[in-house]
Amino acid sequence: MRKTPRRQFHYAARIFTDQKAPLIACMLSDVSATGARVVLKGDQDLPDRFLLLLTESGGARRNCRVVWRSGATVGVEFTTG
Repeated sequence: MRKTPRRQFHYAARIFTDQKAPLIACMLSDVSATGARVVLKGDQDLPDRFLLLLTESGGARRNCRVVWRSGATVGVEFTTG
């Protein structure tokens, strides 16, 4: 059982890994207060920690830690700092 309920979602987002790498396009498939399921465009290499940009401007963002991976789908936990 999950700590917080997840809501089905279908929303475009982007992943920021570092200054030198381009942003990675992705889709949010579901989201809760503590985490999300992220679907990548392909089976891309993704670090264990990254910044998820929820808006085009990057004003809404979440620090993330990967908790599971299955092909192009990744489960993340929202972290602080």
